[in-house]
Amino acid sequence: MIMKRFIIILTFILLFLNCNNAFGANFVTKDYKVLTNDKYTIYATLNYPKIKEKKDFPTVVLLHSIGYSSEWWGNLPTELINHGYAVLMIDLRGHGRSVYNSKLVRTSWTSLTNKAYAKYPDDVITVINYVKKENKRTFFNNWAIVGADIGASTAILTANKIDNKPKTIVTLSPVVKTKGLYIPVKLAELDNIDILSITGKNDFQSKKANEYLKKFAQSTYAEYTSSSATTGMIMLKHDESLNAIICAWIDEYIKK
Repeated sequence: MIMKRFIIILTFILLFLNCNNAFGANFVTKDYKVLTNDKYTIYATLNYPKIKEKKDFPTVVLLHSIGYSSEWWGNLPTELINHGYAVLMIDLRGHGRSVYNSKLVRTSWTSLTNKAYAKYPDDVITVINYVKKENKRTFFNNWAIVGADIGASTAILTANKIDNKPKTIVTLSPVVKTKGLYIPVKLAELDNIDILSITGKNDFQSKKANEYLKKFAQSTYAEYTSSSATTGMIMLKHDESLNAIICAWIDEYIKK
């Protein structure tokens, strides 16, 4: 019922919904460098509204597509901030600034083994715990994850493993298995976490993945098809209405 109501309402409000009015560009930015247990360096950026009287902000974690980085999220971080969220963007191991191992040797995602990719969920949890400790303006008792392709897989696996579960997850171009990250079983273990899955109009691979994944979902698994012919986080560039859709979906769970 939540999914049906959301889609119906969204159809009528997309032309009028504007996420850009609340705070403008008035936000705080903090960069973090976090060492994992195997001494790999993971970089992350936290943004949150500049409101002195506000004690803390519900947080949205963004996990990018394979081969990209946090710089490719387009206007989504700003729009989430305008909705009153802290936004934590993590450069996954081998991507963006997170390319140095324990020996300070530069390692690209193209050379990582599946064993290294398997560390993605632990990397994300390590960063979240570090940010929670270092910045009291974030609120991880009331939070959400947005992930694209491998970031979507990491989001599901992170949600399964972390103690404080996210209220909801948004996936862009999900896959059943990538780089050894297999998610159906872990998805089946997630109770009471609704998922919104967004795919491009020609993304038949992810549509097929959705058909399989929703069989394992224990709660709402809503599907939305973008007008974009691209995949992953690049859909946000070609279909800017997705920013409003993601904001509206997260609001349903964080602000209710």
